[in-house]
Amino acid sequence: MAAPQTPSHQQATADNASNGVPADYEAWRQGRWEEIAGANGKAKVVTNGKITDRDPRTLPGVPGEWSTNEAGALIVTAKAADGVTIDGTTVDGTAEVPSGCSLEFPKDMVGFAGGADGSYGLVVMDHGAVERSGLSGIDTFPYDPTWVFEGQYRAAPEGRRIEVGRLTTPRSTEAILAPVDLVVTINCTEYVLAVLQDFPGQRLVIFTDETNGAETPAIGRWLVLPLLEADSTLTVDFNQATLSHHHLNPAVFVCPLSPPGNHLPMRVEAGERALIHDTGNQG
Repeated sequence: MAAPQTPSHQQATADNASNGVPADYEAWRQGRWEEIAGANGKAKVVTNGKITDRDPRTLPGVPGEWSTNEAGALIVTAKAADGVTIDGTTVDGTAEVPSGCSLEFPKDMVGFAGGADGSYGLVVMDHGAVERSGLSGIDTFPYDPTWVFEGQYRAAPEGRRIEVGRLTTPRSTEAILAPVDLVVTINCTEYVLAVLQDFPGQRLVIFTDETNGAETPAIGRWLVLPLLEADSTLTVDFNQATLSHHHLNPAVFVCPLSPPGNHLPMRVEAGERALIHDTGNQG
């Protein structure tokens, strides 16, 4: 196994550089670990809910009832004993939740709400989740410069959406916007991969390959790509292929699956392979 990506991984940066591992790749790995396990890391998310109507609803593991009001503001109804606070003030009744405010809940959980005009997202984080899970790193294939290519975005029909599976229970499907394709040539063969626009400000290629199921997840892996216009060229670095967020908390991250046709008929021995857990640290 490759060295796990943990904070102590910084110690190996100089050694890796002497072995031909680019400094920007090492910086990317450190940023990736921060994204997963940092102060606001995705591995700490215990609830990721959407509130879009006036009917009160509850969210798993989160006290209170959440809804919108006639003016389109986010509101919560809770008793003082529920321990919900907004910017340090305990909710006892019904209160408006300003976008961007600080939310606190029992068991040291914190929340962030964002949105406007009747459509809001609520993210609740448990800062002890990483330690309790024993998550200690990410296993990767060794860096390989032969898996870095120049690719190009090719325009898709205007407004194209692709029906893909979602990792819900039970499984569901969703038509996701797919404005461009990624064209990349590997071993003299051109491959065309559909690009999804499922997250603000970035594009996503979900692909499968011949390592799936044994050395990498059966559901495939991700390439997170920049938001560029059609016909733009870009670097396609499979060393930065990542695990989906689904592996961090399947109940929270109901990620999309690979679109039809996004299979590479080869072993892509680059990028992330699996999460590493130190079971001795699990509480």
